[in-house]
Formats: sequence, C-alpha cells, structure tokens
Amino acid sequence: MSTQLEEVLQLLNDFPNEQAALAQALRVKDVLPKPEDDVWRPPTQQTLLSECLGRLAVLATPPAHYGDDDEDLDASAALAKERFLRNLRSLSQLAHALLRRLVQPSEPATRDELDLRARIVMSFGRFTGHSAVAAEASSAAICDELLSQPPFIRLPLLRHILSVSLPPFFKPHPNLNPSTGRVLSRPLGGDSGIQHWYEEGEDVATSWQRQPGLGAVVELVISALKPGEIEDLWPLLLPPLLAYLDDYDAKNKLIGLSLLDALLAQVDASLLRRTGVGKVFEKSLDLCFSSLSNPLTPDLLARAHPVALNLLNLQYPPFNPARPADKDDSARFTALCSLLASSVIKAWEFKGGNVEVETVSCRALSPLLDAFGSGTIRYLQILVPHLAHLLATTATAGGEGTWTLETVELMTEASRALLSVIKNGKLRIKRWEGRIGGAAAQCWIGMNESPAANKLPSSEASAKAMEELEESLQQVMAALEEATGSGQAIAERLQRLDTSFNRLVQASAAIVQ
Repeated sequence: MSTQLEEVLQLLNDFPNEQAALAQALRVKDVLPKPEDDVWRPPTQQTLLSECLGRLAVLATPPAHYGDDDEDLDASAALAKERFLRNLRSLSQLAHALLRRLVQPSEPATRDELDLRARIVMSFGRFTGHSAVAAEASSAAICDELLSQPPFIRLPLLRHILSVSLPPFFKPHPNLNPSTGRVLSRPLGGDSGIQHWYEEGEDVATSWQRQPGLGAVVELVISALKPGEIEDLWPLLLPPLLAYLDDYDAKNKLIGLSLLDALLAQVDASLLRRTGVGKVFEKSLDLCFSSLSNPLTPDLLARAHPVALNLLNLQYPPFNPARPADKDDSARFTALCSLLASSVIKAWEFKGGNVEVETVSCRALSPLLDAFGSGTIRYLQILVPHLAHLLATTATAGGEGTWTLETVELMTEASRALLSVIKNGKLRIKRWEGRIGGAAAQCWIGMNESPAANKLPSSEASAKAMEELEESLQQVMAALEEATGSGQAIAERLQRLDTSFNRLVQASAAIVQ
C-alpha cells in the first residue's frame, strides 16, 4: 500500500508532464483499497496521504492572473489557464478519493491536522459555489466533507481558516476594532485610513485581489457556521466580507453581496446593533446602489436590493403583536424611506431610460412597498407618474412604441410594481385611478395593435413574455377597480372607447370576483 501512495506522491511531485502524471495517478487511485479498510489506519499510511493531499492543494491553487478576464491574458497565459482548468477535475477527483481515506482528527485536533485541512479548503474551495474561476463538483464534495464534520472538528477548522489562513490576504477594516468587531469612533489611520485601506496591496501577490476564487472560500466558511457560532468569530469574519463589499470593482462587490447575504441568514440582529456593524453594512450597500455607470450595474442592483431589505428587516423588524411595547415603528419607517430613496429613486433619477436598470428597480419595488404597507401613500406622487410613464411611453411612443423582449419584461415589472402601489396605497389611490387606468389602457392598445409588437420574433419566450404582460395588466385593472369601487364605470368607459378593451376589463372583473 505504501508503494502505491509513494507512486502517487512521486507522480504529483514530478509534474512537468502533468496530464500523463495525473492519468497514471488516477489509475493507481482506482486500485486502492476502500476507504473503510483498516490498512489506512497505520501512521505511515496517514502520513503519505497527508503529503499527497498537501501536494494536491498546491497544484490546485490557481496563479494570480487566472482571475483576469480571458481577453486580458496573453497567448501563453491563456494556454496555461486552459491547461490548469483541464487538470482541475482530475486533481479534485484524486483529492476527494484520498481525503476519504484520511482518518478523522484527534480530539482536540492538532495544529498539523487543522493546517492540512485548511490548506485543502483554501485551494479546492475556490472552485465551489459562485467561484470566479470555475465550478467543480468534486471540489464541492471535498469541502462539504471537511466542513460538515462534528463541531469538535468543524469549529476549530473554521477558526483556523479565519485566524491563520485568511488574514495574510485581508487587512483589518479601519472602521472596526480588529479584536471585537465593534465600530470605532474614529477610523484607524485617521481620515485617510479608509482610502489607504482601499489602495493598499492592490498589486501585491499576497493581496486578496490577486487570489482568484478566494471569495468562494469565504462564502463556504460563513455558510458552514451555525447561528450561535457567529458571535465568537465575528471580528474574523468582517475583514474579508467588507474587503469584497467595499471594493471599487463591481465583480468584487457582487461577491461581497453574496457573502453578506450568507452572513445575514445566520447572524442575530442584536449583534448587528450592539457592534454598530449594521450601519457599516448600510453604507456599503449605499455604495452598491450608487454604482450606476458600470456594465454590471443591473446585476449589482438586482443582488443588492433583497440583501438591503433583509438587513433592514433584521435591524428594524416589523411590528410583532406579541410585543405591543415595541409598537413605535418610526425608526423602521425612516429606514424604509432611506432605502427607497437610495436604491430605487436614485436609479430613476440618474439612469432613467436604461431598460435593464428600470426593470431591476421595478422588480425591487413590490417587496419594498409590501414592507411599507400603507406608508406607500407618502410616495404616490413619485411612484405612480414614473410607473405609468414607463407603461404608456414604452408601449406607444412614436406611434408604435418600443417592443423587444427586454421592454416587454420592463412593462411587466412596471405593471407588477403598480399593482403593489395600488394594494398598499389603496386609501389614497382613487385620485390616481385615471393616471393608472390610462397607462394600462395605452399599454394594452400597444400590445394588441402596434406593428412593432406584432413583429416580435415568434418564439416560446416571446409568447410567454406577452402572456405575462397581459396577465399583469388585467391584475392592475382588477386591483384598481377593487380599491376605488369604480369598476363598472371604468369598464364602461373603456368599452365605449374601443371593443379591444373587453378582454382587459372582463378578465379583471373575473379576477375581482
């Protein structure tokens, strides 16, 4: 048995002809005894397994430039990256097979046992989840096996990764106490500390920015923690999360949003308030919403909206009838107003007319207005004109309107947002019924009579998109009739104008019933 493992180790160390070496190593792996066989228990076998796994961790760590876009690589670097990715599956399969033959650490685990497992996670964890390099099933299986161990193994391993493996790549955040994770009254390094933190180490090999896929490792660690385990590791979790979330690069912001989303799923709201870090997250999300001139802006906004609302609900929970003493929800309402202004209204102000940004912003409105409830009334004079304008202008501008799959999706999301406006602002919606009904009618005419709408490519996607738009317009009219009590008058007025409205108002009447 030692001979076979020694052969694998020799093949991995002699790696210039990597494909042939890996192929031979995999052949040797296929004839190894089963993981449960007692032949693996002797220390000599475990030592050889550890050495093989350590070498595989080295081989599976991507060079810094592999995180760059392919068009930014020269020919030799692009070829090397392609070769690395081609070998990745074999490396992962071999590592997974050997890991299953490694015995569980002692209790408590030794430093060497933790270090080996941390190196494996740091290498193969880069190819899991939302990896910036590649996703590999065997890599995910490796990390799942290591991070789903009993607490006496899992927790020391996670602490080792956070306190030993990751800190060389991430500097402490200047706004936070590195020992407690609490917000400081004055940033480390003074007023220029945050700027130095942004710029420090951008071109240094040990910077997280030169470590492709490292964000996937951080997400693995956060997701492996249970709710009651977060507080003890709180100061160690924040530097990598905020490094990604506050970076200038939109790609890194997207990774940061995934990390924050994973953390909010586990964290206790009181910890956010006690440490003041909830406010830090709010500022970071405001920066995401302000990034409006990037090709990734629609993706960034789409990812940031639900995370921001989740953070708000944690810090300012909705009224709980079981706790009437907490009935004062003025802080929650103020936070909702601030979020609506920074996330949706700002996008409308600076990127109005951008179809993708408008679509994402409209999609984000429904859950946000549901959180407002009747407080939506405060914003009717902003919401109704903008959403009605989107429906009417997109459908009929220039006589034919603008009809593409993208604009149909925009109109569908705008009508769904209007539906939320009507339901949540019904106490004051009657004064807007003409504006809303007129916009829905114009969109309906454009959908049924515009030559541009009829020229949409005949496909399943087009048919489904038009069907969803038709259904959402009918729901808007139904909700409007129910909220205002003017259903019969609206129906008669529209039917006198054009018989094509029959399907709109009759279907909406059926929905109300």
